[in-house]
Amino acid sequence: MKKVFPLLLVLSLALNAWQLTKRSTKSGNISGDPKASGSDNSFEQGSLSGRRTPIKGLTTRSSEPTSYTSLDEVLAIGDPLTRYEALIAFIRNLDPNEIEGYLGRIRSGKGKMDSETNMLRRLLYARWTQEDPDGALANLSSAGGKQAYEDAGTVIGTLASMDPARAAAWLADPENALLRQPWMSAILSRTVAEQWARQDPDAALAWASTLEAEQRSGAYAGIINNIMASDPQRAAELAMSLDEYDRPKLLGQIAESWAARDPAEAVAWANSLSEGEREGSLQEALGSWAASDPSKAAAYVDQMPEQERAGVVGEIARNWAQQEPAEAAEWLGNQPESEGKAGAMGQVMWNWTTSDPEAAANWLGEQPAGPSYDNGVTGLAKAATHAYDDPSTAVTWASTIENPDLRDRMTTHTLGVWRRQDEQAAQAWAAENEVELPEAQRRGK
Repeated sequence: MKKVFPLLLVLSLALNAWQLTKRSTKSGNISGDPKASGSDNSFEQGSLSGRRTPIKGLTTRSSEPTSYTSLDEVLAIGDPLTRYEALIAFIRNLDPNEIEGYLGRIRSGKGKMDSETNMLRRLLYARWTQEDPDGALANLSSAGGKQAYEDAGTVIGTLASMDPARAAAWLADPENALLRQPWMSAILSRTVAEQWARQDPDAALAWASTLEAEQRSGAYAGIINNIMASDPQRAAELAMSLDEYDRPKLLGQIAESWAARDPAEAVAWANSLSEGEREGSLQEALGSWAASDPSKAAAYVDQMPEQERAGVVGEIARNWAQQEPAEAAEWLGNQPESEGKAGAMGQVMWNWTTSDPEAAANWLGEQPAGPSYDNGVTGLAKAATHAYDDPSTAVTWASTIENPDLRDRMTTHTLGVWRRQDEQAAQAWAAENEVELPEAQRRGK
């Protein structure tokens, strides 16, 4: 349903005002529209309703004890918090010998794997690992794929919380098919190290130092993430003691986490780093600061030398735009033209247009031509096309983009969406503007 707002009139008036003083040309491209996805609570996996001993100790909001004797009953509970509590209680009371059967039914089920089904799968694997680690490890699929890797993460994380040395030994097995992908090996190494560091940080560090590059990097990230929770200074000192291969990503991780707790300290620490390490860490620290207090982070950036702002203005503006897009746009518009400014302008204008299209269009119409304006138009046009279902307005705005490649891509995209809605109007516009009519874009593209 279209929003009840005269978007076409608002954006067109602002566009006309801009065209009186600016040069006008033709169109470009935008990134895909972020979609929110939902899932239902159904669990169509066949016979999962075997009667069991009622779950004890669970109460509803009315504080009256409630018993659930089957998984189907649990998943049919309407209140989400009560359902999650009942699901955990059901898994805790489940006979370990039945876990493999439940997992098998989930795998063979024809229903969609929604978030609640995945939660059930993780709970089953965690309980199985606690009761029978060998059985849980043997059950992991070697076929790869997202689900297999998530299952492995659950089992190895649970095992590491009980016996980190044993989890580390599993990672060291050269015949382990799940570790064929280096990135997966790094992720699982991080999982083990983070759990190990909670019990014995020195032992975790000693283990991490013996690993190959990919696993070592992941393990250090897990250890530092654990230490950051209580002692960011120690985490920073540890990162600086590592070799150049392991340091860069860890410094950014520290800067981001530290700034969430104490932005002034984090920024001061980032500024103390060497030339090659300072920029990335400072960018992460300022981005994290902007997520909690964007105006103060922006004020700090305004005091930086102009040549140093280019690498950080984008992080500030993108975070700020999620809270106050008008303020973010005003601040970003006053920054010197740079790649960072231009790169952030599209997202800022998307956020502002979806909340206040009139103000966003009027402001953009007053901006000078250039890369930032071009990217701002892509954000506004994307919002007009997808949030307001108004590609005809988006096509008109796209014609003001100066960059010819961007203009052509944007025109193709928005005109294709318009053609799906109104074939004749899109054809007429294409003919009048001597533009080839693209194929109709499917909804959501």
